[in-house]
Amino acid sequence: MIVMFRLSMIISCIFMTNTAMEENLASNLIDTTSDLSDFDKYAVTCYICVNVSDNLVCNQFAIDRPCKPGETFCHTLHIMDSKGTSVLVNKKCTTEKECQRNKVGCVEIDAQMMCVSCCDQNYCNVNVPTNSSTAIFDDKISKMRMLAKNLFREREKALTTTIKESKAAKSPSSWWKSLFLAHFLFVLVAGT
Repeated sequence: MIVMFRLSMIISCIFMTNTAMEENLASNLIDTTSDLSDFDKYAVTCYICVNVSDNLVCNQFAIDRPCKPGETFCHTLHIMDSKGTSVLVNKKCTTEKECQRNKVGCVEIDAQMMCVSCCDQNYCNVNVPTNSSTAIFDDKISKMRMLAKNLFREREKALTTTIKESKAAKSPSSWWKSLFLAHFLFVLVAGT
């Protein structure tokens, strides 16, 4: 009677372990999917001002709140007169579509210099661009986010494959392997 009780305990432990592993893998898969959606909610915080004549004034009175989801870049437009004095400063949150490498830089128009820069880090637009070396396109965070998102996708694929393999392992041949293991353990326990 004691031997049969031990055998039933061993068999139930084997099946409970398989079920627990499958549930754990499934819950990890769900967590990964929610992680992916968090990437799309990412927003940066930028200095925001419209039609201000000076960068210092802009930064002192700028609106300080995170940008809307999808607005992952800080855009800065700076116009200077022929002496290099600021005439206009505009700072805003914007999308990747508006902030592209080919849309930044400086151009001279009617004795004024107009410079545009884009960056994707919190408060990265604290300074205004004044020449071609400071009118830059900086997308370090966007590149890291994309890399991390791709890594999460790969992890999700691996977990999905593992869950499918785990379900396939519950086939009759796997059941016989478990039964053989239980029989072996039974013989081992019965011998003690």
